[in-house]
Amino acid sequence: MRFIVVIATLIIINCIKCESDKCFHQDDHPFPFFGSKTAYSYVSAKQNYTQPNCKPLQLWLLSRHGTRHPESTLIDEISNLNEYKDNLTNNSSLCKEDFEAIKAWIFNLTEKDGSKLNNQGVNDLSSLGLRLQSLYEDIFDQPYNPITYSVLSSNKERSRDSAFYFLKSVFNVNVTDIPLINSDDIKLNISKFQIIYDNEELKNFRNSIYMQNVIVRVSNILGLDRNLEFGTIKSMYNSCRFERSVDINSHPAWCAVFSQEDLEVLEYNDDLKYYYSNGYGNSYNERLGCPIVRDLMNNFRNKSQAKPGPKGVFYFGHSANVFSAIVRLGFARDTTPLLSSNFNDMRDRKWKTSYLDPFASNLMAVLYECHGEKKVTFFVNEVPMTVEKYGCTLCPWTSIENMFDPIVSSPSCTFDENNSSAFRVCTTTNILFLTCLLTFFYYP
Repeated sequence: MRFIVVIATLIIINCIKCESDKCFHQDDHPFPFFGSKTAYSYVSAKQNYTQPNCKPLQLWLLSRHGTRHPESTLIDEISNLNEYKDNLTNNSSLCKEDFEAIKAWIFNLTEKDGSKLNNQGVNDLSSLGLRLQSLYEDIFDQPYNPITYSVLSSNKERSRDSAFYFLKSVFNVNVTDIPLINSDDIKLNISKFQIIYDNEELKNFRNSIYMQNVIVRVSNILGLDRNLEFGTIKSMYNSCRFERSVDINSHPAWCAVFSQEDLEVLEYNDDLKYYYSNGYGNSYNERLGCPIVRDLMNNFRNKSQAKPGPKGVFYFGHSANVFSAIVRLGFARDTTPLLSSNFNDMRDRKWKTSYLDPFASNLMAVLYECHGEKKVTFFVNEVPMTVEKYGCTLCPWTSIENMFDPIVSSPSCTFDENNSSAFRVCTTTNILFLTCLLTFFYYP
């Protein structure tokens, strides 16, 4: 028995050594999926999808802003990694290239850069605009004007800038007066009605064996005699993924401390966060998507009936906006819920923020006329989505209308402006959560 234990120990040591011998800077195809900070080009459509026998009548687009810098608080946290860079010693098991990259790492962002659109973000929206212009010439066949092309943006600078560069690439004009949402807008003002509560599954996952293994592996590869705090691990991860989002061909220094398994665990951490805050983990989140999906239905209904209306509808917002529409439309729904305990079982999950919500993520719908019949295709990040109820990607408009009209017209899909602020903070751990929900649903 003792012999078996010794052999097993040697195998584990050798496996750890093999893992540490891997050199990130020599990896030509490093792991690219970083949850909500994934680069758009990694997950967007790799080909153009068109309907050659159909004429587009209206294009409806809801887009997250393009790639941005970290928020100011994260910039401070990432700057603190200089302590670990300076104290890195030969106890580290990093290869020479990775060791030297961390030693030479420089972080130039300051608080004034916080959350601002960067050069890659400009390219994200500019290139999206050019692709859509090329694919849908019948939509973009007129000069820009706010009647033919309806535009609305979040009042955040990164969203306004995203709208600006999208319109500039499509219409070759500088639209400096981007229409912004007002305080009572219920299409894009998700935060006004969102319930914020304790995410127990996320907390449990951060204390799970999966995350503890990440902490131990990263601490060991840095040659530390103690385990790092999760917050420090997260700062290293944020440094890695924000740099990768700016330059997809780069090898950011702090990425070297993570194995692919580590990155998959941290990606699942992001998935759990959004699954419960904006996804199917809380059925209330489906309600949040009602106003924006109702807007989509109303625009397509008017256009299908040849009523006056824009040829293009373009909204620019944030992750929560895109998630709310995806959830209300029923895409990326898993039959098994994401839990802190089933990471391994959910590796092939549909709810992956890397695929659903990279920088510049978008949900788009196109209304076509095909041989006299109106049809609709939905896209997530330019990839056509299958409407599972009908098994179609190019679906009859009447079927889509019949499917969603009862939902968005339901009293449970409306909001009371007078009591919206009462339901923004709830917890799942005490009676306040139950009181919050009961009070909310008392109002139709």
